[in-house]
Amino acid sequence: MLSIFSKLIKDNILLIFLVIFILFISTNGKAETVHINYTDTNMYNNMKSELEDMGFTVTGTNSGTVTLSDFTSKDLHINVAGSSNCGNNCKTAYESYIGAGGTVIIAGNGDHDGNRTGNIEQLIESKLSVGTITMHTGEASYTSWWQGNRFSGAATTGYTAVRNLFTMNSGGTSLGNNHSGGTGLHTWAEYSYGSNGGKLVVTFDQIQFNQSNSTWSTRTWAGIEQQLEEMGILSTTVNITPTTTQSSTITSDKAQTGNGVKMNVDGDGNTINIEQTGEDNFIIGTNWSSDSAITGNNNTVNIDQGNVTTSGTSGNNGIALDITGNTNTLNISQGDYGTDTGDHRIWLDIDGSTNTLTLQQRNDGTTSSEHYMNLDLDSSSNVITMQQLDNGDKTLFLDINNNNNAVDINQSGSGEHFLDLTLGSGSYAHDVDISQTGTGDHAARVDLDGYSTDFDLSQTGSTDQDYNVDMTCGVQAGCTLSTTQGN
Repeated sequence: MLSIFSKLIKDNILLIFLVIFILFISTNGKAETVHINYTDTNMYNNMKSELEDMGFTVTGTNSGTVTLSDFTSKDLHINVAGSSNCGNNCKTAYESYIGAGGTVIIAGNGDHDGNRTGNIEQLIESKLSVGTITMHTGEASYTSWWQGNRFSGAATTGYTAVRNLFTMNSGGTSLGNNHSGGTGLHTWAEYSYGSNGGKLVVTFDQIQFNQSNSTWSTRTWAGIEQQLEEMGILSTTVNITPTTTQSSTITSDKAQTGNGVKMNVDGDGNTINIEQTGEDNFIIGTNWSSDSAITGNNNTVNIDQGNVTTSGTSGNNGIALDITGNTNTLNISQGDYGTDTGDHRIWLDIDGSTNTLTLQQRNDGTTSSEHYMNLDLDSSSNVITMQQLDNGDKTLFLDINNNNNAVDINQSGSGEHFLDLTLGSGSYAHDVDISQTGTGDHAARVDLDGYSTDFDLSQTGSTDQDYNVDMTCGVQAGCTLSTTQGN
């Protein structure tokens, strides 16, 4: 028997959003949504953090009252609502939700003979009629081991702790036991219900979700993650890829060929320096046939293509242009490594003023590696730095229809990386930093909108990462969101 453990207290800042919808795809790939009924805000914040790291979109209701409409469309519902009962309305909501194919994780409050525990028993035995259980009469910090035949890795490096144990008399599948070798006293159980793949997962101690012991916490969440993977709620499949329209655009753009420069500069104070050597470099308009254009005031454009500082080839580069506006400064470089053979394209269409962009694409000599950029800015006061480096296909779309943005994007390493970013409309600043690095294939689709946003995304390492966020923030003081994925 272990010593009684205390709750972990963290400092949390809750940001209030007028309108917000966030969809994540993380280390496990597939984007899924979860709703939590809770009464302990600290516990909810910890759970939210853990689940977001897995890749969930997390919403919550600070109430013991269960409302079906809160989670009807969610892939997972978790109930850790303190000592609140799961009464008739709660049980009926779960019967409907699970019967339609949903998954519910419900946890007791550590009181083996309390009303909440009795209500969970009734949910199992009479409402869903999926099994029968008997609660163990003790309440202490009992050891809890994930089933070795189902779990692995960090989940099975040792025990965690729970305050309640129960016997499964009939039905269901044990997920956790009081002993590493398995006993008749269980800590977690899973029940199937209906013909649509619905699941009920039961444990009787909510403190497991917010343990002060970091080792136990790591093992607990590793086991929960593996549960969700096995139940099909989390997937290891990377799902973010270019849309049909984007794929068509990439194919069309990469089919373009040419040589020389078709430039039409009209305006005042423009400074343009272009260097091209190597293979099929060309600069041409964004329809890939007309003049490149640049119409406006005080534009400074420096384009450097094709191993101009070294020797060798650098593939079939491109660079379309069309800049209409004031005080734009662009520095574009493609393929200036001595061994670069990348098939690069940069497509730009900028309307507005005071943009500063530094763009670069190059690989390390793998002929099959291709880098592609496509930008459309229709606004002013952007500061953007973008890179696509090293071998491995790198694809990047950026569509900004707003002002005062600062965007810093890095795609590097030998992995294949994809990023689709749209900042949308609004009248306040965005500050976005995105890094996709490493040997893993990383993909992200981001759509930020409205008022101030400080957004950071890091995808690193050798394991494929997948992430998607669609966020509208209506707080003038700003909204922050930071996610790190990878090893």
